[in-house]
Amino acid sequence: MPPLDADERTTLESWLDFYRATLAQKCADLPEEGLREASAAPSPITLLGLLQHLAEVERNWFRRVLAQEDAPPFFAPPVGGGDGSQGR
Repeated sequence: MPPLDADERTTLESWLDFYRATLAQKCADLPEEGLREASAAPSPITLLGLLQHLAEVERNWFRRVLAQEDAPPFFAPPVGGGDGSQGR
């Protein structure tokens, strides 16, 4: 659990590390089919789609917004459903 009384930067970095580790743990022992399977009907969201979404969100905030870099997206826009994993 990240510290609740740290400075702003330490708090941000600690929560990012915590959420990254949590998602990595959820994905760790799954085969690729498991990562591409919707986990809670009726939602089409998959763990792979969530992982790709979070990677893009971090990249957007840290590279494009804060550093003002022209960083291209990691992943192409989703084909069809919008869950971030279709067509990949």
